Amino acid sequence: MSNKKNNSGFTLIELMVVITIIGILAGLSVGVVNMVGKQNKIAAAKATIQKLEAALNNYYTHAGTYPPTPEDYRFDSTIMDVLTGDLNHDKVYNPADGDLAKSSRWRGPYLPIDKKNTDSEGNLNDLWGNSYRYYENENESPRCDSNPTTFLLYSCGPDRKATDETREQAIDYTLEFNRDNIKNWEDE
Repeated sequence: MSNKKNNSGFTLIELMVVITIIGILAGLSVGVVNMVGKQNKIAAAKATIQKLEAALNNYYTHAGTYPPTPEDYRFDSTIMDVLTGDLNHDKVYNPADGDLAKSSRWRGPYLPIDKKNTDSEGNLNDLWGNSYRYYENENESPRCDSNPTTFLLYSCGPDRKATDETREQAIDYTLEFNRDNIKNWEDE
């Protein structure tokens, strides 16, 4: 008769190998989730830019011109006023409070009010918290080659920065902070 014990179970080394493998897989999945989340935000910003483009083009159909570039290009509240009819930034359609009601050309609203992503000053913010930026390009002199008869519309993207003190800087994708901007034109 043999006195051998039947040792069933895992050794300490086997348990450590399994725990290490689980840790590696967990680390990889976090990276994938972050990458997918970033790509989803970029896709959402592109979709918002397409909605804004459609609204601006509908406005153009009625008014015969695009809204002018805002005095402070970093904020889009004046553009959103014209597109949504929310003139006092209370997130309610109210064109009768201003000049829109007096204009026979305005047939808006051209865009629904986005209560979730609009700040208290009327700016429509991207998913990184910056307002979309807009340059009217039709009446600018000289016209730039990117969308020469329309407008430039973009988000600063994931890095939340843009090198865009001027319209010419805004379209230069070689500048440091413009590389991840999400825009409505193709780079030249």
